[in-house]
Amino acid sequence: MSRIAIIGGGASGVICSIFASKKNDVTLFCCDDKVGKKLLVTGNGKCNITNLKNFDMAYNTDITKYLKKFDQMQTIKFFSNLGLVTYSDQEQRVYPFSNSASSVIDVLNNKLKKCGVDVKLNEEVICVEQLKNKFKITTTLQSYIYDKVVVSVGSNNKLLEQLHIKYKPFSPSLVSLKTKEDTHSLAGLRLSNVEVVLNLNNKKIFEKGEVLFKDKGISGICIFNLSAYLARQNNYNASISIDMMPSYTHEKLLNLLQERLKCDFHNAKEFMQGFFNEKINNNILKTCKIKNEDKITEKNICQLAKAIKQLKFNVIGHYENNQVKSGGILLENLTAALQYKYVNNLFFTGEIIDVDGICGGYNLQWAWTSGKIVGENI
Repeated sequence: MSRIAIIGGGASGVICSIFASKKNDVTLFCCDDKVGKKLLVTGNGKCNITNLKNFDMAYNTDITKYLKKFDQMQTIKFFSNLGLVTYSDQEQRVYPFSNSASSVIDVLNNKLKKCGVDVKLNEEVICVEQLKNKFKITTTLQSYIYDKVVVSVGSNNKLLEQLHIKYKPFSPSLVSLKTKEDTHSLAGLRLSNVEVVLNLNNKKIFEKGEVLFKDKGISGICIFNLSAYLARQNNYNASISIDMMPSYTHEKLLNLLQERLKCDFHNAKEFMQGFFNEKINNNILKTCKIKNEDKITEKNICQLAKAIKQLKFNVIGHYENNQVKSGGILLENLTAALQYKYVNNLFFTGEIIDVDGICGGYNLQWAWTSGKIVGENI
């Protein structure tokens, strides 16, 4: 029986501990006062544990061979065996039936206790040293010696550098974006059922859903998903346009606006009423340099249609509310069991590996998958 140190009390570290404990003496180091604390903010506090959709386009790299070892159905079965009742919504996102992330943490904690895992809370690992055939783990409290080490601690470049491991620089992903344009007048407003286009390196990337305006930028699931593409190239300068009426072709929208000219609208403000929220209407008119009191004429129709179909923003940065980070150890430097090819008995799971997905439970699925693979093979 080997002595195993698992560094990181997040999703991948916890599930790795559970599987590794079947044939090893396992210690789980967690710098927080409880394991799985980051799970509390996933899925708006409901914990979107996985997704039933096809995973083909969800990640920055192909992880099919890993998912075959532990996919979304096996994840659901694993949690069911722990006593967690789940359901899926219309987007096929899977949540605990309680709609509370604490239910996920509760069943994982119970399992850790039953497995006899030594959980060390409020104890941060600050140094990992490779000895001849062992590893020395130094924490904020003391030092330990272990046979094998699993690093499951997210985007921790400090530990990677201590171990002289090459990695792709980390960048915030699934994050709100800052814009050159002032969005203060739109702050707090949500636009649903819109199509957002990211123009990146002469390519157009599309997302449909909801956009939330911030004081100096844009947010919402659409934006989070598009931010992943910016994170992967570690460059947050790009342009984004929002089609606020994607169900209308440009021609159909022109016809609609033409018909409105026949109505008895006294000014531009009245003309726009009934389209969108007043804040958006004001923004459209401002973009077209039309005053509220102006009369809408034939020459304004094309301007308005373009503003509605292409509300443009120039991205100049990101907020610090990222859910995950892009970057980390390249899969090509890890074995099929996620052991580092150049250091025996050193394994990695979760976010510290260069695998990141869009919103919808995909990043947690990678955490469960990678943690289970290492736990079974260590």
